[in-house]
Amino acid sequence: KTLEQLLADEKPEVVARAQESAAEMLLGIHLAELRERASKTQNELASALGVKQPTVAVMEQPGHDIKLSSLKRYVEATGGKLRIDVELPDGTHFGFLV
Repeated sequence: KTLEQLLADEKPEVVARAQESAAEMLLGIHLAELRERASKTQNELASALGVKQPTVAVMEQPGHDIKLSSLKRYVEATGGKLRIDVELPDGTHFGFLV
């Protein structure tokens, strides 16, 4: 069976919980990827943030619920700018810098 077939056979609330868990795990993966694309080590990023390396490691852990303000500081420490894109129910997008 394909993943789509398995999901189609599941209860909607089970699928929603699984999707939420997957999204939380992906955030940590994306943070580490962002740091690597910026050619920064966890130590370098920690120094830029004014924290210790284990704090950066925790931020990058799958499932870690990071505050928006911490995410903004993390992104800025890589040299980037955080932008939020909100998709509304009608499919339109509303974006803004944080």
